[in-house]
Parts: sequence; C-alpha cells; structure tokens
Amino acid sequence: MADVRPFRGVRYAATGLGAALCPPYDVISPELAKSLRSRARNAVHLELPEGGGAARYARAASVWRRWNSDGTLVRDSRPAFYVVEERYRLAGRARVRRGFLAALGAAPKAARAIVPHERTLSKPKADRLRMLNALRANVSPIFGVFSDASGSARRALAAAVKTRPVARGKSHAGVSYRLWRVDEPRLVSALRRALAPRSILIADGHHRYEVSRVHHRHTHLPGSDAVLAYFVADEDPGLVVLPTHRIAGRSLLARANELATLKKLPSLRVLEKALARAKNPYAFGLVEKGYHLGVPKSSDGCRSGLAVEWLSQRLLADMLSDEMSYTPDPALAARKAKAVKGSAVLVKPFGVAQVRRAASAVGLLPQKSTYFFPKIATGLVFRPLAP
Repeated sequence: MADVRPFRGVRYAATGLGAALCPPYDVISPELAKSLRSRARNAVHLELPEGGGAARYARAASVWRRWNSDGTLVRDSRPAFYVVEERYRLAGRARVRRGFLAALGAAPKAARAIVPHERTLSKPKADRLRMLNALRANVSPIFGVFSDASGSARRALAAAVKTRPVARGKSHAGVSYRLWRVDEPRLVSALRRALAPRSILIADGHHRYEVSRVHHRHTHLPGSDAVLAYFVADEDPGLVVLPTHRIAGRSLLARANELATLKKLPSLRVLEKALARAKNPYAFGLVEKGYHLGVPKSSDGCRSGLAVEWLSQRLLADMLSDEMSYTPDPALAARKAKAVKGSAVLVKPFGVAQVRRAASAVGLLPQKSTYFFPKIATGLVFRPLAP
C-alpha cells in the first residue's frame, strides 16, 4: 500500500514564482547556478548553495531560517495536497502535465510499495544527507509515477484546477507553472484512495529517496518517515520520458565495430529516425566520424529491453565515471563529443511502460537511464520534517 499523505507545506509568500524556481540540484550547470544565484530569493540558495564543504550546508541552513523568519516563506496552517499544472513545449508541440505534491512514506513498510529503477552513487547521497541534516526539510521533491487506469486521480486533479491557483510563474526553462493548495476532504480522499493500492515507480530522485530512508533509520525524528514527492499518472498525456544519451571522452568506434553491426547514415536527423524505428531494443546510435546505427551482434543475456543495459555491460563497460557525461539532447551530445574528440552514444527511445517492465525484469538499471521531462521545479512547496 502506497503511503501518500497531505502535509503542511512551506511556500513563498509572494504568488509570483518566476524568480523563485530552480531545477533539481543534479541538473544545474555551473553557468545556470551562477545565473540563478543572482536572484536573491531563488530556491537555488537552498537546493544548491554556493561554496564547498561544511560552509555550503551551513549557508543553506542560514538562508532557510532567515526566509522562514522574515516572511519570505510562510507555512500553511493545515495539511494539504498541492496540485501542480505544467505547460511546456517539446519538439514544437504544446503539452500540459498535471500532478500533485504530497508526503510519501519512507519507513520500511511503506517502502515496499516503491519501485526504483536506477542505481545510485555514494557521492550525491552523502551530499543530500548532509543537506537534509542541515535543513531538517525536504527542499526538492522526488518524482513518482503511478497507474491510474480508472482515471480517478486525474478526475480529482481536474476538479482541483477549476479554482483559483495560489501561485504561478514561469521557470528559466520556459515551463509555466500553476499551483493549487487542496485540503477539501473529498478531493484529498479521492487522491489517497487512487494511490493507496498502487506501486510508485520512482522516475527521478532515487538518491533523495534512499537518503530519506537512511535518515529516518538513523534519527527517527518526527516527520522523517516521509519525503516530499511529486506524483503523475502514467496515463497523463503530458508525461514524457526521454532517453539519456551518453558522451564518452574517448573513441568508441573500433569497440562498437567489434560488438555490433554499424550502418553509416547521412545525418543526425536520419540517425534519430532510424534508431526510433529499429526493431532490436538494444540498438543504439554512435556519432563519431559520421553517424552510425548500431545493432548488437548479441544481446549477451540482457533482459531489460532497454539499450542502457546492453551499453553499460558491453560498449561502455570499462568507462570511468569522469569520462562520461549525459544529456537528453542528441544534438548537444554530438557537439560535446566532437569538442572532446570522443563519441556520442544515442539511446533508443522508450516509454514509461517499458521502464516498468525493465525494472521488473532486472531490478536496477544503470544511473542516468531515463530523463522524465520536464524536471519538476524546486521552490513550488517545501516540506519541513517537523509536523
């Protein structure tokens, strides 16, 4: 049973969120961080503060205390769910995604309903644990998806957005946000009933969920048995999952020729279309000295049906973490690979259902296997651990 609860959120007192929102910490580039930090009350000062070492976490804690005392942030008097509507464009098409923010149980019993799909790394987990210890608050939500075949959750969200939002704004990436506070018992009950029997697939935030479980196990502080989470139905038409392409800092062409049959194509656009149509689920694109469609000569026991598994076990098996970078943008991957005289490895597109099947078949996939788009913004609502 999924443990999904309303909570007393902390929100910006101002209803305009444009200058306040930032992406999750792990997708904020140094250039973007510098730009966002120029905004005095941007959530980046909590999510990814300037500096290093212990001073960084102390700075975030100081900002959190100051904003809660000077009126920048206010806490709602009653527990609620927070409905979020995002409007954005992708590949020239306008899209709308609706979900809601809630507290998701992180205690051992509640964790049985949670399905992770990516491996985690020790360094980001250590960083997020230190931040959680410093703030005693969830700053950015994890991202969970759930099956809503009956449509009951989506109907409750549609009812919620008929009222006036409590805040709105546009992120740096051009995503328009509207936020509603929902404490009406009928809607709260409808959302809880819709999710209670479901398993929750973690789309984004694996490190933060694991950290919350560790923090609860070690501290048992009030409120530590849950984590801030954003939920979207699998069936929501605005839910998009993009493949995360790999940029290798060295040549992979010879190795790819050993492991796969390569077909040279005239352009990146042609390669993208051919990769999407390829029948082999482990097919991949390679950009190095031209554009190549790769079809593995053997699946080597892979069972996930996702190319990231084969790539991790075979083509990229001996790559060090500092030799790799990632992006969902194939053109950017190609440019970066050329700049470092390396290779761009393009991952075959897939959907949410395929991610669920892969997690069921093999458990955890390599890190950076998926990119759920757009990333849910930080700064919509914060969740203090204290009740």
